[in-house]
Amino acid sequence: YDASKPDPRPTETKLKDEYLTCEVCKHTFDFNKYAPHQLPCGDTACLDCLRQFAGRKGKAEEMHCPVCDRLTAVPGNHVCCFPPNAGTLKILEVFKLVEAYKKEFVPCIGCDEKGEARCLECQENYCDEHANFHSIVAATKHHTVVKFMDILAEPQKILRLMELSSVASTQLGPGAVCTTCNALCCLVCAITEHKGHSVKEIGDTMSTIHEKMRPVMKRVEQNTYNIKQNLKIAEDVDKEMNIMFQRCKRDLNISFMGVVRAQGTDRMSCSLM
Repeated sequence: YDASKPDPRPTETKLKDEYLTCEVCKHTFDFNKYAPHQLPCGDTACLDCLRQFAGRKGKAEEMHCPVCDRLTAVPGNHVCCFPPNAGTLKILEVFKLVEAYKKEFVPCIGCDEKGEARCLECQENYCDEHANFHSIVAATKHHTVVKFMDILAEPQKILRLMELSSVASTQLGPGAVCTTCNALCCLVCAITEHKGHSVKEIGDTMSTIHEKMRPVMKRVEQNTYNIKQNLKIAEDVDKEMNIMFQRCKRDLNISFMGVVRAQGTDRMSCSLM
């Protein structure tokens, strides 16, 4: 098409061509043969192109970038060790989900309902109810939740993923405590496997634990102080005993020398007689 005229391509297609297409072979990126890998120069190429340019099935100490031709070292002597382009993979993942949303059922991770949104940090799909819950819980209220319908209506929102590509993804870890089961659980399990149980956010639980532990810690500190004092007393006693031992040893030596001298005097007297 003519660049001077309005681009007739749909916005979704433009974004796909711009961000999800290998500049070298023009294949659409995927998670296997055409996975996007980023080189030190900043360019991105698919794994298949990197293998072809490096030769010897991707084994090489250095190679020229397929995009800018800059010579660069190959980490681990294999092109598969070039780090994946995390931002491109996020956009690819969302595109795959949108395509699946239009064609088939995308399940919610928290129930059997259809997934209507996705958390970009947790990388999980949620129905409307669980998406709302995810947005108000203290541990995840700052996460970015994108609805599939919004992406279909305005694909430009996918560009926000590029801004998130430099931020490390937050793994879904323990965010709550089930006091019924006396176990840690993530926020998804809190509303699924532990539904109906007494579940508290881990922050509130930690505050309660700290309050309960305060008198215990005071006793521990007092016991530690007492032990240190007893150790000091024991060291002082050890020093006193050592001094007494040295004195006894000195007195015994003096007594022994006195006895030896006395015996020598007696022998001399006997010889004179």
